[in-house]
Amino acid sequence: MFDMKYRKKLCIPSHDALKDMSRHNVPPALVEKIILEGEDYKDRYMTKGEIGRYIKKDNFRIFVKLVPSYSYSMDKEVWVIKHVGKRRLKR
Repeated sequence: MFDMKYRKKLCIPSHDALKDMSRHNVPPALVEKIILEGEDYKDRYMTKGEIGRYIKKDNFRIFVKLVPSYSYSMDKEVWVIKHVGKRRLKR
C-alpha cells in the first residue's frame, strides 16, 4: 500500500492515520503527493522532531504529520505517518 520514501526513509502509516484517511476520504496517492510535494506545516500540538506537510485543495488544507521512529522488524529508521487531517480555510 505504502511504498514511498521521504528523506531516504520509508513512510509507514499508523493505525490512527489509516482511520483518519478513511474518515476524511483522503486516498493513499494523495497522502504521497502531500508528503513529497506539499509545503511545511506546523501547529501548536506538534512535538519535537515531528514534521508536517500540507496542500490546499478546494476550500480545505489537507495535512499529514510524520514522526521519526525505528522499525525493529526491518532494522532501520522509518517515518511513521501519525495523523492525516483536513481543515477548512478561512472564508
